[in-house]
Amino acid sequence: MRFTTLLNKLINLDGLWITDVTFDAASESLVVSIRRRFQLLTCPLCGHRKRGRFSTSERTWRHVGIWGRPVVLKGEIRRMRCDRCGKAVTESVPWARHDSDFTRPFEDAVALLAQQTNKTAVSRLTGVAWVTVGNISERVVSEHLDPDRFTNLRRIGVDEISFRRRHRYLTIVTDHDRRRVVWVAEGKSSDVLKAFFEEVGPKVCEQIEIVTMDMSGAYEKAVRESLPHAQIAFDHFHVAKLANEALNEVRRQLVREATPETKSEIKNTRWPLLHRFENADEKHHEALSRLRPHEPLGRAYLLKEMLLEVLHQRARKPEQALAPWLAWASRCRLRPFVRLGRTLRRHLPGIVALMRERLTNGLAEGMNNKIRLLSHRAFGFHSARPLIADIFLCCGGIRLPQLQLL
Repeated sequence: MRFTTLLNKLINLDGLWITDVTFDAASESLVVSIRRRFQLLTCPLCGHRKRGRFSTSERTWRHVGIWGRPVVLKGEIRRMRCDRCGKAVTESVPWARHDSDFTRPFEDAVALLAQQTNKTAVSRLTGVAWVTVGNISERVVSEHLDPDRFTNLRRIGVDEISFRRRHRYLTIVTDHDRRRVVWVAEGKSSDVLKAFFEEVGPKVCEQIEIVTMDMSGAYEKAVRESLPHAQIAFDHFHVAKLANEALNEVRRQLVREATPETKSEIKNTRWPLLHRFENADEKHHEALSRLRPHEPLGRAYLLKEMLLEVLHQRARKPEQALAPWLAWASRCRLRPFVRLGRTLRRHLPGIVALMRERLTNGLAEGMNNKIRLLSHRAFGFHSARPLIADIFLCCGGIRLPQLQLL
């Protein structure tokens, strides 16, 4: 077998032949001279094909290494004037993405590594710059991101995450059925979420049946205006958080009013009160057993426990199941729980939808944990653009070819 034939099989790239191989002692890399197998020029913007060119130059592309040596492809590249676009552009070649100095297998390998580890490690493994790893990820995402990810959207989750100091946020939209991120944008206002509904179009908006979220007024406003037919289900976690905050506020008020003899006893109940009674440890049972229903702290704990119990019920009529608790909260003479009752009355349709559909925003919160991990392993991001590319690469359902690198 000829050496060039062997290299053709090893490199295994469409659209080219290998004509010669040299060794560059300065960079210790294999320089492979290539020749294209086609004559027509292809526009990278619209895909229009034509004959004729007005300039030619030599170009190199970095390829996956062979035998522990970097491989560089060197060949001719042509420029064309597209009859359809009317623009002068460099032709598209099948072995590399447009405006890239790397072959497709090399970029796929870099993106595959970027899905598993941080950019610094990828940079050291592949020998490319840290910024280049981010640029490769953006190109791979733009090509591999599913264009049909907005079809058949029925149940979505909306949440925000902070990615930088000074209140820099991203709005994340996830698909509950396919369990992946479908849309990301910078900001957390009503207008940002409206931009998502405008992008997917009225046909997709009509298919969305339920939206899970926290009790953000901005997101609720956007959903009410763009999806008047859809149900809003508030997350169980945020309702429980409001109940625990009301309970803790009652406890702090009692600590401020208590005598020096009883202050420490009330103060030490903070952590036991956060637990459900059936899930509390034995060391917390003693503190919880001292609570009395006729005392403010005991009454507040019962209010919290009863609310969480009602939320876990599979009631046929959630409104009727919530009504006794709301009535009790309104006359409990504990101001934090009176306010909590008013808050739940204002958001009653969303809480009823939560109890009826049994669908929480846990998927979106789980995605947020993954996104925080991406941010932490990169030691933060200066702008939203590279983080959004990483989110789609790792949480957008992109499956890259499994390459044998070692």
